[in-house]
Amino acid sequence: MWLFIWDDVVEDSVIPESEDDKKVDWLQDSALKYVEFHLGLSDSAVEPPPPTKYCTIFKHAGAPLRADSSRRERQMFHDKLKQFMDDVKLESVYVRNKQLPTIEEYWGYRLGGSSVYAYCAIGE
Repeated sequence: MWLFIWDDVVEDSVIPESEDDKKVDWLQDSALKYVEFHLGLSDSAVEPPPPTKYCTIFKHAGAPLRADSSRRERQMFHDKLKQFMDDVKLESVYVRNKQLPTIEEYWGYRLGGSSVYAYCAIGE
């Protein structure tokens, strides 16, 4: 559920009228810190604040993932989740600039931005 919502959060944050081009970077950095904490990959003992109310959904997935997955598996999921977020961010640049990507650019971010790799990692 979190993966679907993330895409919407980014899209809502990059409407072309927005003057804050750094909002998506801040959202991603904050969300990754929150995810890392709940995956047990953070050195922090203090839960970071979620950047949006929707990020709190990840908290419910983190505990079972920590219980049922090795650190290596959780790190792999984290890495694919970051790739998903990077690709969604790249797509948002085209939206914000009202540009169409080339076919090569589109397919360069499309699979990652559709969360296929993150789902494969969590399925493994």
